[in-house]
Amino acid sequence: MKQLISILIFVCIYNSGFSQDDFLFERKNLNELRTYEKSINSEYLGFVKTKVAKDYFPTAKENHDYYPLSYKRTNDDFFPQLGIEYFYDENDSTLLSTSYDWNIMSYVKNLKTDGDKFEVEKKRKKEYLKKYNNIKQELINKYGEPKTVEGNESEDGYFYRLRWENESNEILVLLKFSTKLKVLPGDMKIGSYNIRVKIDYIK
Repeated sequence: MKQLISILIFVCIYNSGFSQDDFLFERKNLNELRTYEKSINSEYLGFVKTKVAKDYFPTAKENHDYYPLSYKRTNDDFFPQLGIEYFYDENDSTLLSTSYDWNIMSYVKNLKTDGDKFEVEKKRKKEYLKKYNNIKQELINKYGEPKTVEGNESEDGYFYRLRWENESNEILVLLKFSTKLKVLPGDMKIGSYNIRVKIDYIK
């Protein structure tokens, strides 16, 4: 019995900082992140080269190669599958920012051959809005109402942006959903189907 209690205490301590949807609200080191992602059977993608916009996180530089620790979450039943990037300081590996993305573009390699994927996603408005609203409510339950709220609903689609700021982190939530597809030269079609949660760590 004592051994079982000890194990439960360890699990609680280990998982502290992660939310119900496995968002990381508290800064952890890379070894802790690897251990956690392994414990929930995430798919390890490695340190994936990427570029980000200036101020994507507080110290981000434009035209700089970053190599975030990257995973695919296999325990999330929403499609597109959740991709995670852990951005860290290159000097001391301090965690700077975590990006959680459900983005159909992860499955589009060629607009000519994969354009049908946008047609499929265009029919899933209720599912995207439900996922977005669930995330929004979880954050409201934890931090209260967002500091800033932006939204636009038009015949072309939905765009929502929420921001929270507190002592330990700053949180951005985005939803982009196209109700109409843009037609590009060559009769190629494209739309935006993306939910993002980005957490920047202050301390």
